[in-house]
Parts: sequence; C-alpha cells; structure tokens
Amino acid sequence: MKAMILRADAADAVQTAHILASNGFQTLCVTSRDLAQAMIHAEMIDLMVMDQRVGTQLTHTLALSAERRNPYVSTIIMTDEGREVMDDLYGLIPSLYALIGTQTETALVSQIFLSAVANAAEVARRIDRQLAADAADMGEGEEDLDLIAQDDAACWGAEDDAASAAPAAHDSVADGRRSWGDYADVRPHPVLNAPAMPPRDGAIKAFA
Repeated sequence: MKAMILRADAADAVQTAHILASNGFQTLCVTSRDLAQAMIHAEMIDLMVMDQRVGTQLTHTLALSAERRNPYVSTIIMTDEGREVMDDLYGLIPSLYALIGTQTETALVSQIFLSAVANAAEVARRIDRQLAADAADMGEGEEDLDLIAQDDAACWGAEDDAASAAPAAHDSVADGRRSWGDYADVRPHPVLNAPAMPPRDGAIKAFA
C-alpha cells in the first residue's frame, strides 16, 4: 500500500511516516502542494494524510485529484478545527475517511490509518454513491438540454408563424387604405374662374 504525506511541519511529517511505515505502508513525503499534485499524477496513491492547510492554501483539491486518479483512495486530514466547522468536508470530499486531531495518540492514529485502507466494503459503497450522484447530475444536464431544444423549436415555430402571417397583415393594411375612399368627402366643389379684366386704355398702352 502506498501513502502520501503532506504536513506543514517537518517533525509531524516524520512522525506520520514512521507510523505508516511500521504498518507496512510505502510512504511518499512531500512538502508543497505542487509536489503533491505531481506525485498524484505519477503514482497510484492508496492513502493520503494531509494537514488541512499548507502555508495559506487548503489541501482539499488534492484529495479530489487523487480520487480522480484512483477511486479507491482514502483521505485523512489532520486538523484541530471543531466539528461544526469541518463536518461539511465529508460532503465536499467523497474520499475523506477521517478527521484526526494533531495531538491524537499514536496508537489510535495507527489504527485509523489501517482501517482507512482495510475497509474495502465501505470504499466500494462510497464509490457507488459517487457514481449514482454523477449519474443524477448527468441526467439533470440532459433534461436541461431537452428544455433548451424545446425552447429553440418554439422560437423557430413562432418566427415561422410570424413570417406566414406577415402577408395577411400587409393585405389588411392595403385593404384599409383602399377603403378610405368610402368615407372621404368627394362632393364636387364649385370652380372659381378669374374675373375678366377691363380693356386697356390706349394712352396707358403707349407707355407700356
């Protein structure tokens, strides 16, 4: 069995490695998130033992990466945070097996490490639960795609209806324009002719 250790304190990492080695684990100690990520891609990890934080960064995503690489991995996080703060992690990290306080006795820590990899039935149930959750998520995604397709079809149908109705609307407007004469005032009006001009005086004509 192969275990990876990521502890913020070197002395804690050595102690954890000693406990794991005494129980037959092959141990891989890393000192940073980047090294841990590289190790996850290079090795098949069975057990991850990590502090909740290394420096200012959380280690939760490393557990998720390890689980994608090996669905049977178990994760143990060393933390002194209270239960009311940490319980949500069991829902966020499917591979999380236990939260252990940093001052827990060595014998108890050793037993928890062994049970994390020995309880194959619980690991199998955990994987089944995760697969069921993934299938449910995919089903919801397919339903969303169906709804989108239905909306698109409805939009295209509405556009086609509008296009087919457009000539009828145009005809209605034209009919309305043609019917205007039925209501217009078309009675004849008298035509006013210009008044006749008197004949010009000859004397005025001479100076014209």
